Amino acid sequence: QPPWSSALARVASNDTFNDEVNDILPKKFKSMVSTRTEATMESMSSSYHYSQEILDGEEGEEEIVDQEDERGRYAIVEDSCLSRLFKRCQESGELLDHSLTERRRCGSALVVITECLACNKKVQWDSQEKVGIGRGQAYSLNHRIPISAFITGTPLPRLCDFARTLDLDFPSDRSMRKTIREIGSVAIERVYAGWEETVREVAVNASEGDGLQVSIDGQYDSPGFTSSNCKVTTIDCHTKLAISGVALSKKEDGIDGMSIRMESEGALRALVELVNHNIPIKKLVSDQNAMVMKKLREHPKTAHIERKLDWWHVQKHMRKEWWKMVKANPELAPVYQMFFNHLYFVHHKYPRREDRPRALELVQSFIIHIQGKHSWKKNDEFKVVTRCEHGKLKAKKRGESRVTLKESHCETNTRNMKLISGWAGSEALESIHEMLFAPRFSKAFLSTASLIDTSINECFHSLSLMYAPKRFACSPFYYKLKMLISIMHYNCLMLDDLLGERDEIGNTVLSRRGRWVLAIKRKKALGTHTWRDEIMKESVKVREELSDARVAKLIGIPSDDIFDDLTKWWEEKETWFGMEEEAEEEEEEAMG
Repeated sequence: QPPWSSALARVASNDTFNDEVNDILPKKFKSMVSTRTEATMESMSSSYHYSQEILDGEEGEEEIVDQEDERGRYAIVEDSCLSRLFKRCQESGELLDHSLTERRRCGSALVVITECLACNKKVQWDSQEKVGIGRGQAYSLNHRIPISAFITGTPLPRLCDFARTLDLDFPSDRSMRKTIREIGSVAIERVYAGWEETVREVAVNASEGDGLQVSIDGQYDSPGFTSSNCKVTTIDCHTKLAISGVALSKKEDGIDGMSIRMESEGALRALVELVNHNIPIKKLVSDQNAMVMKKLREHPKTAHIERKLDWWHVQKHMRKEWWKMVKANPELAPVYQMFFNHLYFVHHKYPRREDRPRALELVQSFIIHIQGKHSWKKNDEFKVVTRCEHGKLKAKKRGESRVTLKESHCETNTRNMKLISGWAGSEALESIHEMLFAPRFSKAFLSTASLIDTSINECFHSLSLMYAPKRFACSPFYYKLKMLISIMHYNCLMLDDLLGERDEIGNTVLSRRGRWVLAIKRKKALGTHTWRDEIMKESVKVREELSDARVAKLIGIPSDDIFDDLTKWWEEKETWFGMEEEAEEEEEEAMG
């Protein structure tokens, strides 16, 4: 079994809700819900202590010791407190003349140079260690602050405002942007390449050789036709891992300044990349973007992939058409919710491809059902279905007008049924008939996917907004880096869920306006986000390599691969000559 099977079973069986559920859920659901018990409350309680206990009691001393054991690498020290450490010489113990003490600021680092008259020498003290080699060395925080701010989604202007408000010394804005551009970007791309390889391996192993079922969708940096950048992500529907991502700019070749072309071009590039890396893709689902479908259908490397449409985007167009009809014919309001309950029920009941024609006729039979007819003969419109699938309509015993559809999914009332049954030949009925039997709806319904959708892509897009630039005019370079960071963030959360490393710490019951259902929003613990530590470690290596490249340039070593190619060619030539000499020696020995 995959390593995340037990974790998924544990998450699926967790029915712990908050105390508001008794007031929100209907009566028939209350018996199915297990609220939090006292043991659960005790396990979720925090280890908070009052400040007076910390100051006066022994528990406070233990608390401070625990904090020291878990202390970080850096601490904030005020200048006035730091000056007390430089009253005496560290070697002779003599008092120092403060007029000879020199202080210098280097970004977030502090350099103190003291001169002892008794020792007759100067001593330099640095508040931070340096990373890198040679002239490329930098103080550790000056190196880490801009990169950590970038990979956590913190805007540099807000970070500078934060430091200015607290009177902290940070590197300049120009210096931090240079560090991100020259060092952080390289480290991010390297770490992303490793994560991408791991994620694809997990997705392929989870498919068990049947091929991946993926969803693909794009997101623009601004609404309308004024967007300059677009990112397209491909997510495996089984493991919910993002296995590919492409960032595009409308200035690229093939797009020619038309932002509407970016999503289709990005979808093609993402899938071609997966195919080139021998990732088997069986089926994909996307929204109703005709340009995406056309490009994937015409390209030889993606033509074999089965293409499906996302169900939500299919019913979205029909919902708009219904609202237009309800505004023009207010008498259609009672059957609006009835129809969409019927539509969702039929769609999920018949997910298989061979059953979709029958499901389509069941949806279209709604036009006959609302007229009070529940069986009919085959004709040009109904070739498979000849009756409704619900049981006999029965009124309640108390004489109420509402009736229930047995084995069905919607409820209506007798008064509305009588009203609707008199609509034969009316304009409202003709509007419903025209919408249900429109070729566009029939084609889209038969092409929809029932078990996979693009909702996971929308979840990724909402998460990636935390890394999105705070202004619309973002360069393609930084936009791509933001996309890589958001993909690693998302994949780390999904892997933690699969491995059972994120526990549920709270939940909230929400009511959804679009449909008459209740949703549960679950809050989980923080993710591990090991990719951030990997980027910080890799950035130090990049700084050292940058220093080596700078030295190589100074001494005249070429920056291209000509020297390496010549060396390889010479080694192959020597090997060939050596094989010839060995062959001649063997011939001479054989001839005596």
